[in-house]
Amino acid sequence: MTRPTGNQMTTIRWPHYTGIFLLSLATLLLELALTRVLSVANWYHFGFLVISTALLGFGASGVTLSLWTKLREQVPLDQALTFIALLFGGVSLASFWVMQWIPFDPFRLLVDRWQIAYTTLYYVVLAAPFFCSGLAIALLLSRGGREVNRLYAADLLGAGLGCAAVWVVMPVFGGSGSVVVAAMLGAVAALAFNSFRLSRLTLLGTLGATAMLVLAFVAEQVLPIRVIPEKRHPLQPVGRPPIYTKWNSFSKIDVYDLPAAPERGRPDPGFRSIIIDGGAAGTGMGDLSAGVRNFLAHAPEYRPAGLAYVGKTHPRVLIIGSGAGRDVLEALYFGASSTTAVEINPIVNDIVTNRMRKHWGGLFQQPEVRLVTEEGRSFVRRSKEKYDAIISVHTLSYAALSSGALSLSETYVLTREAFEDYWNHLTPNGTLLVTRPSSQIPKLFATTREMFDRLKLGSPAGHLFAFKDVSSPFRHTPTLPGFILRKSPLRPEEVDLMAGRLGIGQKGQWADDTGPPEIYYSPFQAPRNQFETLLTDLAKSPDLERIYASSQDLLRPATDDRPFFNQTRRWSSLRHLGFRGVLGAGVAGDPDKAVAEVTLAMLLIQAITVAGVMILLPLVRFNRQGLQASGRGVFLTYFAGLGLGFILIEIVLLQRLSLFLGQPIYTFSVVLASLLVSTGGGSYLANRIRNVSYDTLSYALLAVIGAISLTLLITPTLLWTALSLALAWRVVVAVLLVAPLGIVLGVPFSTGLRLVGEQTPWLVPWAWAVNSFFTVIGSVGAIILGMALGFNAVLIIAGACYTAALIAIRWPQHRRVVSASIVFEGSAIHSNS
Repeated sequence: MTRPTGNQMTTIRWPHYTGIFLLSLATLLLELALTRVLSVANWYHFGFLVISTALLGFGASGVTLSLWTKLREQVPLDQALTFIALLFGGVSLASFWVMQWIPFDPFRLLVDRWQIAYTTLYYVVLAAPFFCSGLAIALLLSRGGREVNRLYAADLLGAGLGCAAVWVVMPVFGGSGSVVVAAMLGAVAALAFNSFRLSRLTLLGTLGATAMLVLAFVAEQVLPIRVIPEKRHPLQPVGRPPIYTKWNSFSKIDVYDLPAAPERGRPDPGFRSIIIDGGAAGTGMGDLSAGVRNFLAHAPEYRPAGLAYVGKTHPRVLIIGSGAGRDVLEALYFGASSTTAVEINPIVNDIVTNRMRKHWGGLFQQPEVRLVTEEGRSFVRRSKEKYDAIISVHTLSYAALSSGALSLSETYVLTREAFEDYWNHLTPNGTLLVTRPSSQIPKLFATTREMFDRLKLGSPAGHLFAFKDVSSPFRHTPTLPGFILRKSPLRPEEVDLMAGRLGIGQKGQWADDTGPPEIYYSPFQAPRNQFETLLTDLAKSPDLERIYASSQDLLRPATDDRPFFNQTRRWSSLRHLGFRGVLGAGVAGDPDKAVAEVTLAMLLIQAITVAGVMILLPLVRFNRQGLQASGRGVFLTYFAGLGLGFILIEIVLLQRLSLFLGQPIYTFSVVLASLLVSTGGGSYLANRIRNVSYDTLSYALLAVIGAISLTLLITPTLLWTALSLALAWRVVVAVLLVAPLGIVLGVPFSTGLRLVGEQTPWLVPWAWAVNSFFTVIGSVGAIILGMALGFNAVLIIAGACYTAALIAIRWPQHRRVVSASIVFEGSAIHSNS
């Protein structure tokens, strides 16, 4: 006679729904908060470290539960959930505190042997709270029985609101405080699991939650974030605290007072710098407190080059990424009749227009100036105006602001399609000026050349000019290399005037790290070295593909489908020396090294290795216990396909809609939250299916494949058509695009868990683990595939993942084996329990 398992004895009640909702909310809030914290403490590349490590923690929890029979089947459910949720809160705080003391610097992995130990410890500490929450959720789902659909719906609803909560929590509590708030919500989840009844655990949870709430308000001082010493921006003073600090959902902003440094374009004291994410990017402005007009009239040392304004009188100017206002001031100096300044970060805009308005002397309140808080490319796409000058000075930084936490500095500002937008918004004599490191100037030339070829405009050779400026005031780099594209061909006298403004041929004392100004390319100048020859070839050669193939660098333009302008190396070119050059560098902000590529490759290797070990481990244990089932490959393929497919879809939607909505805050609070909540809605609706079978899963997967195909087909046209709408309507369009797809995505996973739970309950936590591990692989693989093939291809691959899951459960031989083995497996489970 068999004894009933814990799965059969469990009755799901309201505390379980409330608890899993709160715990999932806390987990997503913690994940996104740590993503931002790690971007500040280290480099933005390691946002993916949080995502992948969190999912690895989830996967490890599933493996643990599959091996820990007593917890899975015998321990009272409410008691276990309450204790684990409390543990999540405590471990979240403890792990965050320990993280600050680990000298983790993966870019020194080959020059500091201790980094191997530090990296391992960092991963374990980072994964610990996610292991706790994953263990609680997996335990509840494994005992959920027929209610697993509703439980999963509550889980996803909490996750969706956790994404939206970052928008509110991060600005109020900062990075450290947001981590503490997530830990507090974990304690509240424990109270819910315990039905808020009087007990020692309830008292402990109440005291813990109260203490954490108090701590959240002072966490920035009590638990400060340690920034690695190598991460320092040139405008960031040493040993001087910021005079102002503010967080939002996608950045941390610090403001500093700097002393005079004439060799850096700061002739007077009172310079203020705005530093983003602890040193990832920066901008600054001199003291304008006496008034902008007064400064321009009485500052003889202020002599900007103004190359974009050559040949123009009272130009209409568009500035993409206005920052502290350096380019706005320059536009006023050259008599701009109107200046539209577009800056994505609302904190920066609040500093220059409100909080520190006096220091900026009313720069952004001048009648000719209009400040817009938005992503630059999104603004241009909707603009109906024509401009005499479009300026983008180092807009693309290593802070990766344009798409928030899930980015590796992808941007839509410098794609080939973006150049077409700029070209269409220039007046007949208009000028586009872009500054980037000199190593990226060839990519700008290649982008222009392909744009000219696509639009059948002829040769761009006479429209281009490239330079190195060493005299621009208030610059934030030692030199300012740049690129100019004129809509009308350049004339010799105009090039001579630009050369004079740069100081070409003039006597001067140049700093050792800058050297004299240079002209890299001019229509009237013969190339003098290999670099200038490359620029000339890109502008004039009839065979671009030959140039691309012969270069070690990735010169091919970024596109809206592959918006990775900073990608410097082909994946096929990564070799031992490439890894050595990055992991022994100590600094991540080097555009000449394949930092992003090496980082992603490392994370993918880590994910595959850990996932392989963790999946094989329970298989070995199950085999030893006699729980053998030849059809386990069906479930492995099914849940692996769901994990891969879902994360690929998620990342593609985030990319596609970031340009459409124009602000990272909307990308997360609208897109990701809508996707998770609608997926939860789909899971809830699937609970109405009374008898779950393989046919049920087949129909659900077919619906997903159809929805992916429809999304791939209609998204480009829909987003292009709706881009001119007001923000509120664009939000509606985004939700209407995401929600139907999310609903059908919500059916296969929870319904599959329900079927597995009815047939082979011991496989439920294992299925959770497999899904989590393949989601890790997908989170990294999505970006690698996006960089290599484009995001349209990623969406097609997502459809292939769901197709593989469909084939697995429809494979006749496998289904017969699974059905035949169910009786044996069930008997083995009962006898072993």
